Amino acid sequence: MPYVITGLVLVGAVALLNLVLLVIIMRRWQEVEAVRRRQDFASQGPQPGDVLPEFTATAVGGRTVTRDDFRSGELLLGVFSHDCPSCVDSLPDFTERADRVRAAGGRVLALVIGAEAEGSGLTAQLAGPADEVVPGPEAAPLFRALRVPGFPTLLSYRDGVVTAPSAADREPVPAAS
Repeated sequence: MPYVITGLVLVGAVALLNLVLLVIIMRRWQEVEAVRRRQDFASQGPQPGDVLPEFTATAVGGRTVTRDDFRSGELLLGVFSHDCPSCVDSLPDFTERADRVRAAGGRVLALVIGAEAEGSGLTAQLAGPADEVVPGPEAAPLFRALRVPGFPTLLSYRDGVVTAPSAADREPVPAAS
């Protein structure tokens, strides 16, 4: 009888150890997958050396903006979706980067994609950090030309050429074409 009890305790201990190791491996696997997905998203969109596409759009406030407005100097371009939780979470990072770009004499442009983007809270929040905010249907042609794979995406341009694409540190939200 003592051998049976000892055997059951040993089997239980091995099973418990197996369960603990499985949980540790699954958590690590999820972290690695999240990093891989962010890298995959970043590799699908604009890459260093890509030129800012030709566009004309109407920004909030009625001002017409074109590629020529952003062709020289530094540009931070943020692409957001009006219904994306990661986009709202990324606002402090975007604001910090926008302040640095403006301090260096650059400009900041934000696109907010979605049918209800014009009246969204996200569009209103971006009006402070961004020099120009292009909402909704107006942003769609530039959004398609940029081939942005996920939200939020931040792009750094110098003289109209991508210098650094940046996917969010958060889980990317796939962008529908």
